[in-house]
Amino acid sequence: MELIKTILNSWQFNTILAVIFAVLYVQTYKLAVKDTKKEAIATIIWEFLGGLSVLLLLPFFSFKFSIDPKVALLFLAANIFYTLNDRIKTTARKNLEVSTFSIIDQLSKVFLIIYGIALFHNPIIATKLIGGALIILGNIALFYHKNKLVINKYVLLSILASFFMATALIIDVDISKRFNLPFYVMLTLMIPALFNYAIERCPLKDITNEFNTERKKYYIISGIASGPMIFFTIRALQLGQVAFIAPLLATAVLLNVLIASIVHKEKTHLIKKIILAVVIITGIYLTVI
Repeated sequence: MELIKTILNSWQFNTILAVIFAVLYVQTYKLAVKDTKKEAIATIIWEFLGGLSVLLLLPFFSFKFSIDPKVALLFLAANIFYTLNDRIKTTARKNLEVSTFSIIDQLSKVFLIIYGIALFHNPIIATKLIGGALIILGNIALFYHKNKLVINKYVLLSILASFFMATALIIDVDISKRFNLPFYVMLTLMIPALFNYAIERCPLKDITNEFNTERKKYYIISGIASGPMIFFTIRALQLGQVAFIAPLLATAVLLNVLIASIVHKEKTHLIKKIILAVVIITGIYLTVI
Protein backbone atom coordinates (compact mmCIF):
# COMPACT_ATOMS: atom_id res chain seq x y z
CA MET A 1 0.00 0.00 0.00
CA GLU A 2 2.79 2.44 0.93
CA LEU A 3 4.61 1.69 -2.33
CA ILE A 4 1.46 2.43 -4.31
CA LYS A 5 0.98 5.71 -2.44
CA THR A 6 4.58 6.67 -3.18
CA ILE A 7 4.08 5.99 -6.88
CA LEU A 8 0.81 7.93 -6.90
CA ASN A 9 2.70 10.92 -5.48
CA SER A 10 5.15 10.95 -8.39
CA TRP A 11 4.48 13.61 -11.03
CA GLN A 12 6.26 11.45 -13.62
CA PHE A 13 3.92 8.50 -13.03
CA ASN A 14 0.82 10.71 -13.05
CA THR A 15 1.88 12.52 -16.23
CA ILE A 16 2.57 9.32 -18.15
CA LEU A 17 -0.73 7.75 -17.12
CA ALA A 18 -2.64 10.97 -17.85
CA VAL A 19 -1.34 10.93 -21.44
CA ILE A 20 -1.96 7.18 -21.89
CA PHE A 21 -5.54 7.36 -20.59
CA ALA A 22 -6.22 10.54 -22.59
CA VAL A 23 -5.22 8.83 -25.84
CA LEU A 24 -7.10 5.64 -24.94
CA TYR A 25 -10.25 7.61 -24.08
CA VAL A 26 -10.21 9.80 -27.19
CA GLN A 27 -9.59 6.95 -29.62
CA THR A 28 -12.15 4.51 -28.17
CA TYR A 29 -14.89 7.06 -27.47
CA LYS A 30 -14.91 7.90 -31.18
CA LEU A 31 -15.48 4.20 -31.90
CA ALA A 32 -18.25 4.09 -29.29
CA VAL A 33 -20.26 7.03 -30.66
CA LYS A 34 -19.54 7.18 -34.37
CA ASP A 35 -22.63 5.10 -35.25
CA THR A 36 -24.91 6.06 -32.39
CA LYS A 37 -28.23 7.80 -32.98
CA LYS A 38 -28.61 8.63 -29.29
CA GLU A 39 -25.81 11.01 -28.47
CA ALA A 40 -27.25 12.19 -25.14
CA ILE A 41 -27.53 8.60 -23.93
CA ALA A 42 -23.99 7.89 -25.11
CA THR A 43 -22.82 10.82 -22.99
CA ILE A 44 -24.63 9.51 -19.91
CA ILE A 45 -23.06 6.06 -20.34
CA TRP A 46 -19.43 7.25 -20.46
CA GLU A 47 -19.95 9.77 -17.66
CA PHE A 48 -21.39 7.04 -15.43
CA LEU A 49 -18.66 4.53 -16.26
CA GLY A 50 -15.97 7.18 -15.81
CA GLY A 51 -17.36 8.10 -12.41
CA LEU A 52 -17.32 4.47 -11.30
CA SER A 53 -13.81 3.75 -12.60
CA VAL A 54 -12.07 6.52 -10.66
CA LEU A 55 -13.48 5.24 -7.36
CA LEU A 56 -10.88 2.46 -7.50
CA LEU A 57 -8.34 5.11 -6.44
CA LEU A 58 -10.43 6.28 -3.48
CA PRO A 59 -8.65 4.20 -0.76
CA PHE A 60 -5.23 5.66 -1.57
CA PHE A 61 -6.10 9.19 -0.43
CA SER A 62 -7.40 10.53 2.85
CA PHE A 63 -11.07 11.34 2.67
CA LYS A 64 -12.12 14.96 2.95
CA PHE A 65 -15.26 16.74 1.88
CA SER A 66 -16.13 20.42 2.01
CA ILE A 67 -19.53 21.45 3.39
CA ASP A 68 -18.95 25.16 2.83
CA PRO A 69 -22.17 26.46 1.16
CA LYS A 70 -20.17 28.80 -1.09
CA VAL A 71 -18.00 25.93 -2.30
CA ALA A 72 -21.11 23.80 -2.90
CA LEU A 73 -22.77 26.52 -4.98
CA LEU A 74 -19.65 27.12 -7.06
CA PHE A 75 -19.20 23.39 -7.57
CA LEU A 76 -22.83 23.05 -8.67
CA ALA A 77 -22.43 25.91 -11.12
CA ALA A 78 -19.26 24.35 -12.51
CA ASN A 79 -21.04 21.05 -13.03
CA ILE A 80 -23.69 22.75 -15.12
CA PHE A 81 -20.96 23.80 -17.52
CA TYR A 82 -19.31 20.37 -17.32
CA THR A 83 -22.69 18.92 -18.30
CA LEU A 84 -22.98 21.19 -21.34
CA ASN A 85 -19.37 20.49 -22.30
CA ASP A 86 -19.79 16.72 -22.09
CA ARG A 87 -23.02 16.68 -24.07
CA ILE A 88 -21.84 18.95 -26.87
CA LYS A 89 -18.50 17.15 -27.15
CA THR A 90 -20.23 13.85 -27.87
CA THR A 91 -21.94 15.32 -30.93
CA ALA A 92 -18.72 16.99 -32.04
CA ARG A 93 -16.62 13.86 -31.54
CA LYS A 94 -19.12 11.77 -33.49
CA ASN A 95 -19.02 14.05 -36.51
CA LEU A 96 -15.41 15.25 -36.56
CA GLU A 97 -12.17 13.39 -37.04
CA VAL A 98 -10.34 12.51 -33.82
CA SER A 99 -7.32 14.53 -34.94
CA THR A 100 -9.43 17.57 -35.79
CA PHE A 101 -11.34 17.58 -32.51
CA SER A 102 -8.15 17.07 -30.48
CA ILE A 103 -6.67 20.23 -31.96
CA ILE A 104 -9.82 22.34 -31.52
CA ASP A 105 -10.17 21.16 -27.92
CA GLN A 106 -7.00 23.05 -26.99
CA LEU A 107 -8.84 26.35 -27.46
CA SER A 108 -9.99 25.99 -23.86
CA LYS A 109 -6.49 27.22 -22.89
CA VAL A 110 -7.13 30.44 -24.82
CA PHE A 111 -10.44 30.99 -23.04
CA LEU A 112 -8.69 30.43 -19.71
CA ILE A 113 -6.18 33.17 -20.55
CA ILE A 114 -9.02 35.54 -21.45
CA TYR A 115 -10.86 34.72 -18.22
CA GLY A 116 -7.68 35.24 -16.22
CA ILE A 117 -7.15 38.71 -17.66
CA ALA A 118 -10.81 39.80 -17.64
CA LEU A 119 -11.96 38.39 -14.27
CA PHE A 120 -8.85 37.97 -12.16
CA HIS A 121 -6.88 40.90 -13.56
CA ASN A 122 -3.93 38.68 -14.36
CA PRO A 123 -1.06 40.68 -15.86
CA ILE A 124 -0.89 40.75 -19.64
CA ILE A 125 2.28 38.81 -20.39
CA ALA A 126 3.71 38.71 -23.90
CA THR A 127 4.56 35.00 -23.81
CA LYS A 128 0.99 34.10 -22.80
CA LEU A 129 -0.44 36.20 -25.60
CA ILE A 130 1.97 34.67 -28.12
CA GLY A 131 1.09 31.18 -26.86
CA GLY A 132 -2.64 31.88 -27.14
CA ALA A 133 -2.11 33.33 -30.61
CA LEU A 134 -0.26 30.17 -31.71
CA ILE A 135 -3.17 27.99 -30.53
CA ILE A 136 -5.67 30.19 -32.39
CA LEU A 137 -3.56 30.38 -35.55
CA GLY A 138 -3.06 26.62 -35.44
CA ASN A 139 -6.82 26.14 -35.43
CA ILE A 140 -7.35 28.66 -38.22
CA ALA A 141 -4.71 26.93 -40.33
CA LEU A 142 -6.42 23.59 -39.72
CA PHE A 143 -9.55 24.78 -41.55
CA TYR A 144 -7.91 26.94 -44.17
CA HIS A 145 -8.17 25.12 -47.48
CA LYS A 146 -7.89 26.45 -51.03
CA ASN A 147 -7.71 30.09 -49.92
CA LYS A 148 -10.82 29.96 -47.75
CA LEU A 149 -11.82 29.05 -44.22
CA VAL A 150 -14.01 25.94 -44.15
CA ILE A 151 -15.92 25.61 -40.87
CA ASN A 152 -19.05 23.55 -40.22
CA LYS A 153 -21.46 23.46 -37.28
CA TYR A 154 -19.54 20.67 -35.55
CA VAL A 155 -16.41 22.81 -35.48
CA LEU A 156 -18.46 25.60 -33.90
CA LEU A 157 -19.87 23.12 -31.36
CA SER A 158 -16.33 22.06 -30.48
CA ILE A 159 -15.33 25.67 -29.90
CA LEU A 160 -18.43 26.19 -27.74
CA ALA A 161 -17.57 23.06 -25.75
CA SER A 162 -14.06 24.43 -25.15
CA PHE A 163 -15.62 27.64 -23.84
CA PHE A 164 -17.89 25.69 -21.47
CA MET A 165 -14.93 23.64 -20.22
CA ALA A 166 -12.87 26.76 -19.54
CA THR A 167 -15.83 28.34 -17.74
CA ALA A 168 -16.27 25.28 -15.53
CA LEU A 169 -12.56 25.22 -14.68
CA ILE A 170 -12.55 28.92 -13.80
CA ILE A 171 -15.55 28.51 -11.48
CA ASP A 172 -14.22 25.55 -9.53
CA VAL A 173 -10.55 26.54 -9.53
CA ASP A 174 -8.85 25.05 -6.45
CA ILE A 175 -12.09 23.35 -5.33
CA SER A 176 -10.55 19.92 -5.95
CA LYS A 177 -8.08 20.59 -3.10
CA ARG A 178 -10.99 20.59 -0.64
CA PHE A 179 -12.01 17.04 -1.56
CA ASN A 180 -10.62 13.55 -1.74
CA LEU A 181 -9.45 13.80 -5.36
CA PRO A 182 -10.92 10.54 -6.73
CA PHE A 183 -14.23 11.42 -5.04
CA TYR A 184 -14.10 14.89 -6.56
CA VAL A 185 -13.50 13.50 -10.06
CA MET A 186 -16.33 11.03 -9.56
CA LEU A 187 -18.69 13.90 -8.72
CA THR A 188 -17.66 15.87 -11.83
CA LEU A 189 -18.74 12.88 -13.92
CA MET A 190 -21.72 11.54 -12.00
CA ILE A 191 -23.45 14.90 -11.44
CA PRO A 192 -23.34 15.77 -15.18
CA ALA A 193 -24.59 12.24 -15.90
CA LEU A 194 -27.60 12.91 -13.65
CA PHE A 195 -28.14 16.34 -15.23
CA ASN A 196 -28.00 14.89 -18.75
CA TYR A 197 -30.37 12.11 -17.70
CA ALA A 198 -32.82 14.65 -16.28
CA ILE A 199 -32.64 16.71 -19.49
CA GLU A 200 -33.01 13.70 -21.78
CA ARG A 201 -35.77 12.06 -19.67
CA CYS A 202 -35.08 8.74 -21.31
CA PRO A 203 -36.24 5.34 -19.99
CA LEU A 204 -33.48 3.26 -18.41
CA LYS A 205 -34.24 0.67 -21.08
CA ASP A 206 -32.96 3.06 -23.75
CA ILE A 207 -29.67 3.40 -21.89
CA THR A 208 -29.22 -0.37 -21.55
CA ASN A 209 -30.16 -0.88 -25.20
CA GLU A 210 -27.57 1.70 -26.33
CA PHE A 211 -24.96 0.14 -24.08
CA ASN A 212 -25.65 -3.44 -25.17
CA THR A 213 -24.69 -3.00 -28.81
CA GLU A 214 -21.66 -4.18 -30.75
CA ARG A 215 -20.01 -0.96 -29.53
CA LYS A 216 -20.29 -2.02 -25.87
CA LYS A 217 -16.58 -2.77 -25.49
CA TYR A 218 -15.68 0.72 -26.67
CA TYR A 219 -18.08 2.29 -24.17
CA ILE A 220 -16.47 0.26 -21.41
CA ILE A 221 -12.89 1.10 -22.41
CA SER A 222 -13.55 4.83 -22.97
CA GLY A 223 -15.61 5.07 -19.80
CA ILE A 224 -13.00 3.31 -17.67
CA ALA A 225 -10.26 5.50 -19.21
CA SER A 226 -12.03 8.84 -18.72
CA GLY A 227 -12.11 8.88 -14.91
CA PRO A 228 -8.41 8.06 -14.44
CA MET A 229 -7.54 10.48 -17.28
CA ILE A 230 -9.07 13.38 -15.36
CA PHE A 231 -7.60 12.20 -12.05
CA PHE A 232 -4.04 11.75 -13.29
CA THR A 233 -4.15 15.05 -15.19
CA ILE A 234 -5.15 17.00 -12.08
CA ARG A 235 -2.72 15.05 -9.91
CA ALA A 236 0.21 15.64 -12.29
CA LEU A 237 -0.47 19.39 -12.29
CA GLN A 238 -0.71 19.40 -8.49
CA LEU A 239 2.60 17.59 -8.03
CA GLY A 240 4.79 19.08 -10.75
CA GLN A 241 5.63 22.48 -12.17
CA VAL A 242 2.80 23.56 -14.45
CA ALA A 243 5.22 25.11 -16.95
CA PHE A 244 6.82 21.69 -17.40
CA ILE A 245 3.81 19.39 -16.95
CA ALA A 246 1.27 21.18 -19.18
CA PRO A 247 3.28 20.77 -22.43
CA LEU A 248 3.95 17.12 -21.56
CA LEU A 249 0.22 16.55 -21.11
CA ALA A 250 -0.39 18.34 -24.40
CA THR A 251 1.66 15.71 -26.24
CA ALA A 252 -1.57 13.70 -26.16
CA VAL A 253 -2.71 15.97 -29.02
CA LEU A 254 0.18 14.86 -31.23
CA LEU A 255 -0.25 11.21 -30.20
CA ASN A 256 -3.96 11.36 -31.01
CA VAL A 257 -3.22 12.73 -34.46
CA LEU A 258 -0.69 9.97 -35.15
CA ILE A 259 -2.75 7.11 -33.69
CA ALA A 260 -5.97 8.31 -35.38
CA SER A 261 -4.19 8.04 -38.71
CA ILE A 262 -3.83 4.31 -38.02
CA VAL A 263 -6.92 3.40 -35.99
CA HIS A 264 -9.41 5.63 -37.82
CA LYS A 265 -7.54 5.94 -41.14
CA GLU A 266 -7.41 9.74 -40.83
CA LYS A 267 -4.81 10.36 -43.54
CA THR A 268 -6.16 13.64 -44.95
CA HIS A 269 -3.74 16.55 -44.35
CA LEU A 270 -1.81 14.33 -41.91
CA ILE A 271 1.52 16.16 -42.19
CA LYS A 272 -0.26 19.48 -41.74
CA LYS A 273 -2.00 18.20 -38.60
CA ILE A 274 1.27 16.91 -37.16
CA ILE A 275 2.90 20.30 -37.68
CA LEU A 276 -0.11 22.11 -36.17
CA ALA A 277 -0.09 19.77 -33.16
CA VAL A 278 3.54 20.72 -32.53
CA VAL A 279 2.68 24.42 -32.94
CA ILE A 280 -0.16 24.09 -30.42
CA ILE A 281 2.04 22.22 -27.92
CA THR A 282 4.51 25.10 -28.24
CA GLY A 283 1.67 27.54 -27.71
CA ILE A 284 0.55 25.74 -24.57
CA TYR A 285 4.11 25.87 -23.23
CA LEU A 286 4.24 29.62 -23.78
CA THR A 287 0.92 30.14 -21.97
CA VAL A 288 2.20 28.56 -18.76
CA ILE A 289 5.84 29.69 -18.48
